[in-house]
Amino acid sequence: METPDGKVFSEMSAREHVKAAYRALGAALLSLARAIGKLILTIWRLAAALDSALWRAVKLLFKRFARAAHFASVVISKATQSLIEWLPTRWGKAYSSAFGAFAVIAGLWVADQIRAAPTVAADGTASLRAPVDEDDPILARIDGRYVHLSEIEASARASGFLNDNEVLTPQSAFERELVQNYVEQRLLARAAQDEGIHRAPGVLRRVRAARDRVLAAAFIESETGKVVTPDTIERFYNAQRDVTVLGDEVRARHILVATQEEANIVMEELKAGADFGELARSKSIDPGTARLGGEIGWFSRDMMTRRFANAAFSTEPGNLADPVETEFGWHVIEVLGRRPTNAVPFSDVSDQIANFLRSRAIDNTLGQLSADQQVVYFRPEPSDETPASESAAVVNANDASGD
Repeated sequence: METPDGKVFSEMSAREHVKAAYRALGAALLSLARAIGKLILTIWRLAAALDSALWRAVKLLFKRFARAAHFASVVISKATQSLIEWLPTRWGKAYSSAFGAFAVIAGLWVADQIRAAPTVAADGTASLRAPVDEDDPILARIDGRYVHLSEIEASARASGFLNDNEVLTPQSAFERELVQNYVEQRLLARAAQDEGIHRAPGVLRRVRAARDRVLAAAFIESETGKVVTPDTIERFYNAQRDVTVLGDEVRARHILVATQEEANIVMEELKAGADFGELARSKSIDPGTARLGGEIGWFSRDMMTRRFANAAFSTEPGNLADPVETEFGWHVIEVLGRRPTNAVPFSDVSDQIANFLRSRAIDNTLGQLSADQQVVYFRPEPSDETPASESAAVVNANDASGD
């Protein structure tokens, strides 16, 4: 069969066409199989080559690492041996001490950071916690520096916010806003230092004055603490025990009249058997004792006028004293009893003795210091325009304040 383009095809049956197609398909499949086989073989050979190169690289790296490890072990061994031989020397000991101190400080710092690490509350907010100090609780922190209860207490006492007999607790320190006041004062003081205000002459004088006041109070407290002790107070009381005895006491009653004649009439009536109390109520001009029947009660010699006391203390109990005149009038005295007095109890005068010993110690200390330092006062001379009385008043005021 000839086609329009001039090609000639032989006529075949359908079966031959199928066979030809199968042959062509088989040839194509065979070619594909050969190509795949060649690809697999190529990949296999390439993989084998790569595996061999990788293995050689691994072996090379292992050898290099083994050599480096051996070299490092030798270096470390020699360095350790040299260090062991060097440590007992003077420089080695110094190095060990310095390193140990550094390690201790670093450890304390790490521990402090761990203790002061913020805690997370239930609501997710973080809050800082202070390290635990049983002896002196920490109440605040200013720029990394902790503020203890003792600092708050000292500042409050110096400022007059806390009395000597008051005990300050962490709770009361916050309730009375003493912690906030201290922190604010420290912040302001530091700001003043940063600004250089502390170098101003006026500020320096005030700072020195405050410093001298605190040091003086501390020195006086130290010196008086050596003298004023429970033992010295008791020994002073025992040494001065006789001074605290007030002497005998007398119990008496009296009738006060205006003239000696009236006093003699009262004496005659009493000697005739008249009742002392009734006469006192009817004739005594002393309103305080007349209604009590003339009863005065117990009294010591120094509680009455001299003439009255002499008459009463020179009369035996149960007897009448001779009429005696005082600035109030004439007295008819009956002595009812007499008794010796006891010394003043130690508990009643211990505070007074302590104050006396403290004052005496301060005076002695100031006198000795003034003598040692050769203190001289330059008092201003009174001007001609100042009256003499006013000048004397000024000098006396200066003496009272300066001495």
